[in-house]
Amino acid sequence: MKSLKHFILAIIILACKKTDIEEEPVQFPSTIYLNSITLKSKIRLFSDQKEIKDQKVIDHFAKTFKDFEIRDTSFNSDEKLIFLSPDSASIPNLFGSLNAVKIGDQFLFKSTNINIITAAQLPNYKMAKYQSEIEPVWDSKYRVYHMLIGYGDYTALKLSAFKYSSVHWNTYLSTDFLLYPFLYKSSSSGIRYNEFNESYIANIGKSDTLAIQEYFYTFKKK
Repeated sequence: MKSLKHFILAIIILACKKTDIEEEPVQFPSTIYLNSITLKSKIRLFSDQKEIKDQKVIDHFAKTFKDFEIRDTSFNSDEKLIFLSPDSASIPNLFGSLNAVKIGDQFLFKSTNINIITAAQLPNYKMAKYQSEIEPVWDSKYRVYHMLIGYGDYTALKLSAFKYSSVHWNTYLSTDFLLYPFLYKSSSSGIRYNEFNESYIANIGKSDTLAIQEYFYTFKKK
C-alpha cells in the first residue's frame, strides 16, 4: 500500500514539473532575425523536359557562373521577419504586408499587394510551387500575388527560396523584304521565396536551359 502511495505521489510531482516548464504563449508582435543560409539542394540543371545528371556539365556551369552557387553561411543581420499577429506578418525590406496561414509547422504567406506581370513573366511565376490565383487583366497582363513558404514557429522559421537562371532560344521570321528565320537569345535570373515547382520541368524546351538551387533563409529570435 505504501508503494502505491509513493507511485501516485511521483506521478503528481512529475505532472507539476511538466506544467512548470510549459512554454509561455507567444507575444505579438514577434520579431525574428535572419542569421543563416542553409542549402536544401546542389545546383540542378534542366533542358529538353528533363534534368541533366552529368556532374561534369553541372560543374562547368558552376565554374562559368561563379556567382550563382549558394553556400551554407552564418552571420548576424538586422534583416527581420515580424509576425504582427498569428495570421499576419511583414518582411519590411521585401514584403510590407503578408497574410499568414499556419498548418502544423508550415507557414504559407500571401502578399496583400497586387502584382501585375506580363505574359513574358508568367513562365517565371509558374516556376514556383505555391502560386496565387492568376487573373487576366489587360494587354496580355495578369494579376498575381507573391506567395512564400516557410517552416517553424513564431520564434524560429526557415523561409524557402531558390535561385534560378534560364536561357531561351527563339526563332522569328525577319520582317525584311526577304523573309528568313533567325535565332535570338533571351535570359532571366532571380530569386523566388518559394519552393521549385517540379512540374515546371515539362515546360522546358529542347533549346532551353534552366539552373536552380534551393536553400533556406533561417530567422530566429535574438
